[in-house]
Amino acid sequence: MGYEVSRINPTQCTFTYNLGNHDCYELRKGKCSLYLSEEEAREISKEEGNAYGDGNVMSCRNLAKSLLEANYYENVTIQEGEDAIKMHTRDCGHYVFTEGQHRTCIAKHLNLQSMYAYVEVHESEKEIICRACSNKIEPENKSIINLIFSKLNLKRKNSHNRFRDFIDDERMNFNKTSSFIEENVRFEKTGVRNF
Repeated sequence: MGYEVSRINPTQCTFTYNLGNHDCYELRKGKCSLYLSEEEAREISKEEGNAYGDGNVMSCRNLAKSLLEANYYENVTIQEGEDAIKMHTRDCGHYVFTEGQHRTCIAKHLNLQSMYAYVEVHESEKEIICRACSNKIEPENKSIINLIFSKLNLKRKNSHNRFRDFIDDERMNFNKTSSFIEENVRFEKTGVRNF
């Protein structure tokens, strides 16, 4: 058992993310920052400043720009260094992360059809499922997150807005097009970048 550099299609994979509102703009606001126009993102950035860490409106946008400029997703040698995406397969069909959940989420939001990652396929006689699936099949009263919510009298429906949680693709909104991609395609054709 070990990691192997693999070429995957992120649009065809299902991932489990460990995110909260300070890690992900979409979980905080309901729409991925990559689907905003540059003008919309700048306005929001002016209003919010640098709050929310990785959940800041510009965080994934800036990361996506630097990854695309460095040809990150198409360069297999990057995955042999310290900037490698490291993920593991689970019997439920999801991939979980040691490193690179934001980079992989960005690839999926940008509808990239190919990327490289270090993937470790587990070999075990015992079935291993991801935490997102585990949380779905656990009785409501056994989940630690639900216990916290019940103590604080909070509703479970929007739990990802308040606490870090294990979530899968069904709680994210992956669209086929994004303003971010359209602006980058326009840049490729005209050489004029709006950001």
